[in-house]
Amino acid sequence: MSSIPEGIMRHRQPGTEIKKVGGKYYMQRITCKWIPETRQRKKIVIEYLGQVTEAGLQPKRHRLASAAPAYSKEYGATWLLRQLSKDILELLRKHFADEGDWIYACAMLRCIRACAMTYVEHLYEVSYLSETLPGLHLSSQNISNLMAGLGYRRKSMVAFMREFIPSDNWYAIFDGTSIVCNSQRIHDAQRGYNSHGCHDPQLNLMYAIALQGRRLCPVFYKQYPGSVRDVSAFMNMLGEMGLKGALVITDKGFVKLSHLDELEAMGLEYVMPLKRSSTEYSRAPLEKPGYSGFTSRFEYNGRVIWYYEQPVAEGDSHRYFLYVDETLRHLEDTAHLPKRIGKETAAEIQKAVQAQLLHGTIVLKTNKMDFNGQDAYQSFKTREDVEQLFDTYKVEEDFGTTAMHGASTLEACLFLNHVSIMMAYRVYERLRDHNALSKYAVVKTLQNLLWDIRTTNANGKWELEPIPKAARLAIESMGFEIPAVVQ
Repeated sequence: MSSIPEGIMRHRQPGTEIKKVGGKYYMQRITCKWIPETRQRKKIVIEYLGQVTEAGLQPKRHRLASAAPAYSKEYGATWLLRQLSKDILELLRKHFADEGDWIYACAMLRCIRACAMTYVEHLYEVSYLSETLPGLHLSSQNISNLMAGLGYRRKSMVAFMREFIPSDNWYAIFDGTSIVCNSQRIHDAQRGYNSHGCHDPQLNLMYAIALQGRRLCPVFYKQYPGSVRDVSAFMNMLGEMGLKGALVITDKGFVKLSHLDELEAMGLEYVMPLKRSSTEYSRAPLEKPGYSGFTSRFEYNGRVIWYYEQPVAEGDSHRYFLYVDETLRHLEDTAHLPKRIGKETAAEIQKAVQAQLLHGTIVLKTNKMDFNGQDAYQSFKTREDVEQLFDTYKVEEDFGTTAMHGASTLEACLFLNHVSIMMAYRVYERLRDHNALSKYAVVKTLQNLLWDIRTTNANGKWELEPIPKAARLAIESMGFEIPAVVQ
């Protein structure tokens, strides 16, 4: 039986419900939405109508709307991102229908300014995006309802992300990071361990980046409980991606040896580093004088790299390369100076000699049999781009923690972050291709320079204001020129 008194319930209107909160009764308009992924109906709150008493409904108080339309709005940052992300909007509309526009708008605004969802409505209203994508209801309450529904649409998210996975001849670079999450309502927020020695409740986020030619793009993500390590999640994520035609590149300890057979069965090639303690490779070249045991050398970023190409055993479908980086070896030699140096025993000296042999070394294992030592090394070093991804994700965009309070809103938040990072990477690519990275950073350029390019509506027509010199130079550094006519 309902706990709502009859004197209150008689005021209920069709398509609404009355809830008791803190001894008072409130009416809200609701609807039901079918979620294909869960095959269940989900109640969606459309709007709050007001307080209900025995005398009737007391409508909610409305904020006074501005009597005149906005006179001036931001134009530059959203214009640039619109030019670079037209395909993203098209595919969001394809896989999320009418919801594609609000997803695109939220992702774009959070790419420019890393803010809580509460402030997205304000950013939308003061930017020209509200003119190009008009009528979006991005109030805090409505965003909360939209995100709750979006979080159940993982199948649509996967279909969208698969659109950006190249079909062949590309590098699939994998890595993971942790996101601190203290919500007790999110089961996956579990105590784990990360490279920073943090044991807080956290989520593990696995990412795949596609590198094809010079084009770099974050293409896929999946979140796992904080207690699940990368090595356990790797093959699970590969299956969801439907990966094919790629050269897989991972970090140390990322792939179990048993996974390599599965990768080969899937028709995938790989380059993976081995731990220095591994018994798979030969240390013979390190025990010979100088570099006499090595095959050859090459230059990489101004550093000399020696390598040894281990002979392929009969019947093997993989090969090993042992590298020594002279600069890295010197750094490790000086970084590991013991406090007891000069006072060690003979046993300690012998142990130090064996350890020093491995300083500055990298060992790569690959099933791409036509690679030489330089090819394998340069392929592996493309992983450095992953560091740029996580720097953007956790430092520049400030997505290193989450304040979401439910599993569905968390999934929606991660997806919005993913779309934001895709946009940020396209700006990064433009800056890189025009040799402007030394002068401009992605987020600072969008937030501090391009946001100052404005448009005004003085005579019923939007017109571009004079562009500040710093903003104009930033736009030109990426090979763009803002047209005089507002688009």
